[in-house]
Amino acid sequence: MAFFNQTSFEPKRQFRFLVNFSKLGDGVTFMAKSVDKPSYDSTVSEHNVLNHVFKFPGVVKWADISVKFIDAVEPNVGSKFYNALRNSGYFVPDSPAGLVHGITKQGSNATLGEIEIQQLDGGGIVAPSDPGSGLGIQEIPVNVVDKWTLHNAFIKGIKWGSLDYGNEDLVEIELDLSYDCAVYEAGGLLKYNT
Repeated sequence: MAFFNQTSFEPKRQFRFLVNFSKLGDGVTFMAKSVDKPSYDSTVSEHNVLNHVFKFPGVVKWADISVKFIDAVEPNVGSKFYNALRNSGYFVPDSPAGLVHGITKQGSNATLGEIEIQQLDGGGIVAPSDPGSGLGIQEIPVNVVDKWTLHNAFIKGIKWGSLDYGNEDLVEIELDLSYDCAVYEAGGLLKYNT
């Protein structure tokens, strides 16, 4: 089978990704455990002509995504997202002044910044084809094979995890994000030197 002789064939792997929040710092990026890639649905309009139905695409609506993070003492991911809620315009209603404030889209966008989901390849090590050539082993940097950028994203909901004396798992924070649209860019965007 010719398929198995393809040395350049490299499938995308689920475990090679980064989630970047431009305003929250790198600490959050490396605590991401899982993320949904963007998806959309479209409305459908129908037109009947005699005994036939013709369908036409309508408005595109991007679906919310979920991101799971591992919480830690440093960086304190839970604290970062609680502060993001506060910076979005939320105030605890403990005074009359606190009752008049509310979350705004502008405040939410300014707090999170641009959100990128980057899928990575594995990089690698390449040995020369001719061992006598004098060329040493070469390390290939990790490349971004595709990138999604969420536009006008804001936090729709947060679950700060649960605690249990009978469980030794890590505390997870689940973040639901809503956004207006997503832009996809394919491969070769940037390299990570490892």
